Amino acid sequence: MGTRKTGTVTGADLEHKARGKKGGLTNSARVTGESKAKASTTTTQLDSPSTLPTSDAEVADTDSKARANLAERLKQGGQVIGQVINTASAATQTLGQYASQVTATVKDTDNDRDPHAITNGTLDTADILAKANADVDESIPQIDSAEATKRNIIIARQRNYVGVAINNVKLKQDLATLDLEQQRLLGLLIDGKTAHVNNETKAVGYHRAVTARDTEVSRLEQDRELLTQQRIRTEGTQNQTELIREQEQLKVQKLREEVEKQKYEIENISYEKEKIKQEAKAKFLAGF
Repeated sequence: MGTRKTGTVTGADLEHKARGKKGGLTNSARVTGESKAKASTTTTQLDSPSTLPTSDAEVADTDSKARANLAERLKQGGQVIGQVINTASAATQTLGQYASQVTATVKDTDNDRDPHAITNGTLDTADILAKANADVDESIPQIDSAEATKRNIIIARQRNYVGVAINNVKLKQDLATLDLEQQRLLGLLIDGKTAHVNNETKAVGYHRAVTARDTEVSRLEQDRELLTQQRIRTEGTQNQTELIREQEQLKVQKLREEVEKQKYEIENISYEKEKIKQEAKAKFLAGF
């Protein structure tokens, strides 16, 4: 028995009995001779509750929920998309101007890119078929369309699950980033408040320094006034020195005069005493 020829992609039977028939490459039921009952059985297996919705209503409901979820996501990202569109619009205008310049530059080279300038448009079928290869690679496993569809649906749902899980992780990452930025903002606010307090402390220290300086300046002025007063007193004391010297000299002179006076008085007393003595002696001799 010869080797059976099948399609390299779909696995369809390529024997002469299937050639020329519509669906011969896709292994359609009307070509392979499969009964409607078998196709119905395959459909029932695909639509089992564990893999597919069991009715058109469930399919419609699933599709409606998916569309609603997509609409909600688009609604949430509307503002961002709007900003992107505005930015893209501006970029498009710039690119449009640049494209106009480029078009004007290469306008004369359009004829060089004309396909008819290098070919007459005919197709060399023999050359193409000579390079073609219709051999089947038997090392590649095969799978029928129904099973492929079933598995593709399962994979698609699994990808949906993984996609939701990834979006959930990204959402948590966004929340963590938001919390981090909020903490950074709080830290910056605290740093600002701290810097403000530090500046106020520095301002207080500055005013204290100014007050201390002014106090010392006032004390310096007071000391200078006391020095001036002391110099006045010293000058007055110096002026009194000569007068005190003269006063002392007068005191000495007065004392000398008093001593001389006392001498004269003593001499006068002595004279009066001698006079009385002589008078008494004369009276005695006179014979009282």
